[in-house]
This record gives sequence, structure tokens and C-alpha cells, in this order.
Amino acid sequence: MRCALLCLLSLMCLLGPATAGTEDNTETYSGTSNYIRGAYQWGAVLQTNDFLKGDNLSGTPIENFQSARLEFGWQTDGSSEWQHAYNFPSYGIGLYGADFYNDEELGQPTSLYGFFDWPFHRSSRWQLSFGLGFGLTTDWEAYDAVNNPKNMALGLGRSVHIEVGGYAEYKLARRWALIGGITGTHFSNGGTQRPNHGLNAMGPILFVKHHIEDPARLPTRVKPADFDRGWNLTLTGSVGKRNLDLVFDDPDLNQQYSNQSFFIGNITAVVGRKFSYMGRYCFGLDVCYDESVPTLVELEGYKNGQNVTADSMDKFDLAAIAGYEHIAKKTHVLVQLGYIFARKDVLDRLPRFYQRFGVKQFVWENWFAGLNVRFHELGSADNLEWNAGYVVGL
Repeated sequence: MRCALLCLLSLMCLLGPATAGTEDNTETYSGTSNYIRGAYQWGAVLQTNDFLKGDNLSGTPIENFQSARLEFGWQTDGSSEWQHAYNFPSYGIGLYGADFYNDEELGQPTSLYGFFDWPFHRSSRWQLSFGLGFGLTTDWEAYDAVNNPKNMALGLGRSVHIEVGGYAEYKLARRWALIGGITGTHFSNGGTQRPNHGLNAMGPILFVKHHIEDPARLPTRVKPADFDRGWNLTLTGSVGKRNLDLVFDDPDLNQQYSNQSFFIGNITAVVGRKFSYMGRYCFGLDVCYDESVPTLVELEGYKNGQNVTADSMDKFDLAAIAGYEHIAKKTHVLVQLGYIFARKDVLDRLPRFYQRFGVKQFVWENWFAGLNVRFHELGSADNLEWNAGYVVGL
């Protein structure tokens, strides 16, 4: 199951560019070329929680890390309009391993991820690019109340891997290049299992790149044809699990209610419109079904000396959302802001204002699948949302 999820998410990131568009003239373009590249990185762990600052079994701060990765990529050849819009990007799949110098409490995490490199400057020898990576990580040594009680960063042995970076590539020979840059990486399980303060790492990175065959010949860049400016409706259904790590003075309550997980479901409907070849704005409604509400209602009643139960409708929230989607043909990266204006108010509920970050991949005609991280306060994860949906023109 773990391997299946890793492969699914990475393929989501990769298949869009690989299958997007059609060639205008198969005799004009060289076809995509393949490359491999390996990298070493050393950098700093951001001190975002007490565990990383030194409140751990070793008694020393977790300040540094080193990592290695191996990537297989495709260089586009300009045969589709979207490739011109992105200045002939490359994309691929990578395997990542990191050492945080604390195997006992953090383990030896390994990631499988998809990446997308977007060049913003080219010359005969140099290329400057922005990079994005998204995948899943396994082999963390998760929090355990008995065996690993200090690890407040990772409450689960698996996490999301999100990475952004900037790179400078220097061409050494026709098939060889060196790439230097700096990346920032975020690891979190998205609130699936608490504690989940997450871990953030940043540092310089050095790649050696080798093209397996002659690199794709890049044509003169042209402006893409005008885009569809019409409105459309997107319907999305998502499921996930939210973990509430409630702590009580009463040991019986701790035994019954602490560290419970609950089903979360959403139906989201948004209307949207492209305002550029790469961007789309949207707004709409979000209906959430939250199985944790009856437990919170029961606990609030207990604190007030009452025996209270929730109504079935108390599990539903209604929110207004607005957002932006960045488009690379069949792959969309989305950011949304939401505000819950109708819900059951009860102690220990999450804030009304929330945010989403995610990736969705169109897999067949207007059908897509994706994964979002829902969070609040611009950084505290609530839960992951595995989703599927459909887009229809208006």
C-alpha cells in the first residue's frame, strides 16, 4: 500500500506534461530527450519546534542534514504550445534519501517524488530555473509515547514531501552539465496523525547531469495561441482523516478520547475562468462532513456537567472559498482560501479561516484526481484530502 501511494502521487505530477498536447508537425521537432542527474545536499534544519531545538533523547539540537538523490527526467522539445509558454521545461521522477544525524528518533527518510523545472533564462551555456517537487516520504521514526516520546515533529512514519528551489545550470559538454542551487523542503503528514509540527530543511545543492541521448533541439520560442476565456464548473469530492490529540487531566478521559482519528469528507463546487495561458481563478462553496464534531460536543457537555449529544446536521460545515490554479496542461497546482460561515460552534474546533495547497492531474478527458493539504494559520496542517472530480463548461 505504501509503495502504491508513492507511485500514484509521483505519476500525478509527471503524466500531465508527458501526455499533454499533440505535435504540430512530427518532422519539425526532435522529440523529448531523457537525462539522469544525481545530487548531494548539505544544509540546515529550521528550528521550528522544541524537539528540533534540543528537547529530544540525545539532548542536542537537530540543526543540520545531508541528502542524496537520483532523478530521471524528460526534456521537452517545443512540440506543444504549453512547452513554449514555460520556456521548454523539463520534468521527471526522483528518489531522495536524507540523514538528519538522529536515526534513533527521526529514522532514515526516503522520498519518491515528481519534479518540474521551469527555466526563466537561457544562453548557450547557462540556464536559470525554478523547480518544484511533490511526493511522499516513508521510513520516518514516528512519535511513540513509550519508545519515541520526544518526537513532536513527525507523528507518523509517512509524510508529504514538498520542495521548491532555484537552480543555475552550466553546460560542460553536449551531454554533460553541472547544476548548483538552493532548495527548501517541507515534511508533514498533513494532520493525519499528531503530533505533527513538521520538519523544514534548506540548503545548497549540487547536481551532475548527463543526457542519455543528444539533448532535444529547442526551436525558436513563440507566443502560445489565445486561450479559452470561458467559464467552467469544477465539482470535487475528497476524503481524509483528521487526528485530534486532546489531553485531559482525568486519566479515564485520556484513555477514551486522546489521540483519536476521524473521517473527513468534502464536496466542493467552484466556478472558474482562465485569465492567462497559465493561470485560472475560481470561487465557490465547500461542504464539509466532519466526524469529530459529536465527540467535541460530548466533551464540551462533560466539561459543563451536562450530557449532550450532537445532531446529525452538526457534522456539516458550509464555507465560501476563492483560489488560484497554476496550469501546466493537464497538471494543476492549486491554492485556495476558505471561510466557514455556517457550522456548529464547539470547544476545540479548528478556526473558521482555512487554506489549501494541492496538485491535481487530469487523467481522462475532464476527469481528474489529486491530493490537497488543508491547513490553518498559514502553516498548521489539519488533514490530507485525497480527491477526484470533473470539470464542465458553462
